[in-house]
This record gives sequence, C-alpha cells and structure tokens, in this order.
Amino acid sequence: MRVTLLNALRHFAGRNPRGWHPLLSVYYLTYACEFRCPYCVDGFGTPYRLKPNEVLRGEQLNTLLGRIRANCDHLVITGGEPIRHPDFAEFLAHLPTHRFESAILTTSGNGLRPHLDQVAKAFSHVVFSLDTMDGEKGDRYYGREQGVHAEILATILDTAARFKRRPRILLSCVVTPDNLADVPDVYAFARAHGFRFSLSPVLRGVAPDPGLVGNPAYRALFDRLLADKRRGVAIQGSPAYLRAMRDFAPFRCRPSTVLAVSPSGEVFYPCLEQGQPAGSLLQQPDLHALRAHAKATLGDEPVCPNQCQSPCALGFSLLLEKPATVIEEGLTWLGSLPWRVFSAFSPRARGGSSGDSQTGS
Repeated sequence: MRVTLLNALRHFAGRNPRGWHPLLSVYYLTYACEFRCPYCVDGFGTPYRLKPNEVLRGEQLNTLLGRIRANCDHLVITGGEPIRHPDFAEFLAHLPTHRFESAILTTSGNGLRPHLDQVAKAFSHVVFSLDTMDGEKGDRYYGREQGVHAEILATILDTAARFKRRPRILLSCVVTPDNLADVPDVYAFARAHGFRFSLSPVLRGVAPDPGLVGNPAYRALFDRLLADKRRGVAIQGSPAYLRAMRDFAPFRCRPSTVLAVSPSGEVFYPCLEQGQPAGSLLQQPDLHALRAHAKATLGDEPVCPNQCQSPCALGFSLLLEKPATVIEEGLTWLGSLPWRVFSAFSPRARGGSSGDSQTGS
C-alpha cells in the first residue's frame, strides 16, 4: 500500500511526473489464445494472437515479477489467454512469493479447471470474460467447436462453488453492436450468482464503435447499471465512471498511471493501448530510467485526441482529475445500505433465487 500511496501523491501533484510511478501493472503473460473473439485486438487493430509472442520462462519470469513488484502494489495478468503460457503452473507457484497487494487474473476460463487450487492461492480476483448466455452464439464468438461456451459456464460456477471468499469473481462483458441484446442475460447471470459485474464498450483501435455511439439500447444498459448501483448491486465502477462510459464523455488520460508489460518483458510507452516498446524491464530494472529513455527516443507523453473508454484509462483519469467522484462512490455505498438490509432479511433473499437479492459493494 505504501508504494501506491506515494505514487498516487506524485500523480496528484502533477499531470506528467518525473519517473514512472504506476498505480497498476498489466502484464501480458502470453499473447497465445485458441479463441477468435472479434474484439480482442490492440490499440492498432492487431489481434493479440497474431502478435510476436516471445514469452519468459523459469527464473527470467520470476525476476520480472520481482521487478514489477518493486514498482507497484497491484498486478493484472492478462493475454491472449494466460493459461496458454507453457509454464503456467510454475508461474502460479512463483506469484504468491512476491506478495502483491492484489493480483487479478483475466481469463476466458477455458482450461482453468486443473489449476483452480493454485489460482486460489495466487490471485485475489479472477475476471471471467463472458459476452453472451447463448451457447451457440458464444461458440461462434470463440471460433471453437460446439460446447465450449457451456464448459466455460460450468467452470465459472465450479470456481464459485469451491472458493467462497478468495478469489473473488468478476464477470466482464464487452458490449458490441452484435451482442447488445445479450448483455442483460449476462448481467442477470452475474447477479443470480453474486458475481461483481463489469461492462465496457468495444473499441475499434482506440475509438468507440460507431454502432454504440448514441445508441439508445447501449445507453439504456448503463442507465440500468446506474440505477442498480444506487441500490447496492455489485457493479464495477463509480457512478461517474458509468456515466462517462454511457456518454463516451471526453477525459484527460493519465497514461503513466499504468505499467503495461509485454510477454517478453518490454515496457510500453506511453500507454497500454497505443504503446511502443520502451525497453526491457529485465535488462533495465530502473523503471524511471526506462521512462527517461522512452521520452528521449519516442517523445514526450502526448495529450491524446482519442478517448479510449477503457477501464484503466477512464478510471484513473476520474480518480486524479475529478477526485470528488470517489466521494460520490462512498455516498452511493452509504445510500444503498437500507436496500442491503432489506435484501438481507426479506423472504426472497433468505429463500429465493432471484437476482434482485444479490447485492454487494
């Protein structure tokens, strides 16, 4: 927590602080993935599965984790599909030794079952990607054989049944013009099982899909989340965050709040979405020196005209540019207490299975 507080103070003190002071690290463990989800591309439109994929193994992988930890308290492991890393089991054994304040695994869930016990020890949160409850449509999204979507749903439920407290489960849904009608069912599934729910729009490169901008159905989804957030439902993001996602509101990005690292240990500058390799954290353990080298060779951190409505970019911008939104989040939580009490003691909450009884912070 000490690292986070010091880094946050530096960002509050100035928009472009000297050195690199991340509030969150995102490590692409591998770009490999057997799925073909239509939105899984980087900020330049390249599918992650088609990017060069030189992964770290053995002691190099452990060393990189240590260097990330020296600069940041919180870690997200993503991909590709992280489970496809050839040493995923060894990675799971190494990760707890670095004692991150929080460690989050993002996954489709495919292939997770053999690792569930180790995942529970290594991660504080597991984020499952789920974009539809329609099995046939889900299999088409994945580009896989029939039945994969059903197996992933079973894995999510198995994980929840085996681990009551840790890791906490979040369902992440990417909304596209094609699955707008599917999102309410995914949300209902999350509520019925007490999972935190996250909704974000698909990006075309670094811009929102034109089919979502001004779309009444898209706005209605976020209006519903805002209303349920006030009732205490476990929805990711503050009310200000949800409104900005709904409206595609402009914001001032703070790219250096996130440390994005490629499978080979290269650090991206200036940001996760449009970053260029700035140097290897394995070869240069001093993150501040890497940032200075990046600024000298790639230029100063830009004021980007694009508005990447991604959770990291928007979330940290609101925290630093509009800190009052944190107070609003607290007031929302307090305002939902009566509903929480009612839900906890109502007959439906005690004995029913309705999603309306599933509340959370």
